[in-house]
Amino acid sequence: MNQPSPTVALYVGVIIFSTPGGLLRALNVLTLLITMGLLAIAFAALWIDREKTWEGAANSARNVLALLEGDISRTIRGYDLSLSGVIDGMSAPGIDTLSPDMRQRVLFDGAAAAEHLGSLLVIDALGNVVHDSASTRPRQGNFADRDYFRAHRDRADVGLFISAPFRSRLRGGDPSIALSRRLSAPDGSFAGVVSGTLRLSYFRDLFQRLKLGTDDSITLLRDDGIVLMRDPYAEGIPGTNLRASPVISRFLDRGESGFVGKATLDGVSRYYNFARLQGLPLFMNVNISPDGFLKPWRQRSWVISITTLLLCAAVMTLTLLFQRELRRRQQVERKLELLAQTDGLTGLVNRRAFDLALQTEFDDARRTGALMSLLFVDADRFKYFNDRYGHQAGDEVLRRIGDVLREHARRPRDVAARYGGEEFVLLLPATGAAQAVEIAERLRTAVMALSLPHDGLPGGVCTVSVGVASGVSAGSEDRAAMLMRADAALYRAKQAGRNRTELAA
Repeated sequence: MNQPSPTVALYVGVIIFSTPGGLLRALNVLTLLITMGLLAIAFAALWIDREKTWEGAANSARNVLALLEGDISRTIRGYDLSLSGVIDGMSAPGIDTLSPDMRQRVLFDGAAAAEHLGSLLVIDALGNVVHDSASTRPRQGNFADRDYFRAHRDRADVGLFISAPFRSRLRGGDPSIALSRRLSAPDGSFAGVVSGTLRLSYFRDLFQRLKLGTDDSITLLRDDGIVLMRDPYAEGIPGTNLRASPVISRFLDRGESGFVGKATLDGVSRYYNFARLQGLPLFMNVNISPDGFLKPWRQRSWVISITTLLLCAAVMTLTLLFQRELRRRQQVERKLELLAQTDGLTGLVNRRAFDLALQTEFDDARRTGALMSLLFVDADRFKYFNDRYGHQAGDEVLRRIGDVLREHARRPRDVAARYGGEEFVLLLPATGAAQAVEIAERLRTAVMALSLPHDGLPGGVCTVSVGVASGVSAGSEDRAAMLMRADAALYRAKQAGRNRTELAA
């Protein structure tokens, strides 16, 4: 590719700085480039800082999940080993012939013992306790109504079952969950359940030791969406089923993790991170509030943003001062030009601007041979309306009609104008007679739909009559002839009863 020579570059520079406004344009471009550069650098720095903040928060959440998953999995698997040990003991030959003390030792000697673990129970097929790790003489109770008992009774392939939260009957209503496995008879039929309780205080103490932020939360759930424990804790939360929650559904149905969602329980938006407990029918989430971990970033953002804006303001001040008077003059000129072309009541272009537009479009139509159409619109019995309802109401009607015309001047070259008094015009370049009549009818119907009261007309509402002229005639008075045809068509619409459209011959 040929590079521009120094002579050409110098020539271009001379043109830029010698033309009217060339220096101001160059200053504007230079100021814009400097300002955009400063803003781009600041934005990039803030964006990178924000991404690192999010990444740090996500890593922290994943680390917390890994820590909790390891602790909870070890506890549950250790307890599960105790359940399996009891099952093995129950199948040992001659277990029923042993003395109570010896049977107790064989069945429960390997049972896990910890502050939050309850006793192990062997429950028969009817739900009655037959063996109890806490006593050689089993405590009495029937647990056929528990969900874990029903689950093992109805299905042989459940494996380790973790129950929904309940209040323990053997420990004074202490909130707990049960871990259980099925006992099967030699023929494979249901022979009962081995279960052990785990106090919910274990999870609560474990979660609270992490000391999360004020709006952060940790939730442990079963695969069916039932909450086992949540921090912050509140009565009634354990046992709540959140399967229908949009946040939980995104994880269970689509496997999503690491997203912002609104919690069902308290309505707080958080950043959600999920993890399954390997080999267990449980999953958990650590949810951190963006307001919390983004707070330091926001403080840094304020400092960087204010500093950047001050620098931009310093760069722009000289340019703005230099251009202030010129801009004021340009604004005044634009306002005067706009006022000279705009009808003050309706906001449409005035007759002077319309005449210029009509002349331009007419010359173009004659040159290219394209069709054009013109609509003359007149408010029916408007003098009577003014006398009856007052001029303020009449002005409001004209404004509303003007709005309707503006809505129907949809194309860039369409021109809607107030021609004078209650008369309006709509110029439609590149439009034939049939299409112009269709537009006129839509316009007339739209004015009727305004339902502006007018007791001097048959329908009781304000209406308009429309005259349509289309085409380009030969001769020196084409523009005037088209206006006359449209005006004549409007007169025929008035004579024919008003509230109608007439097409000029």
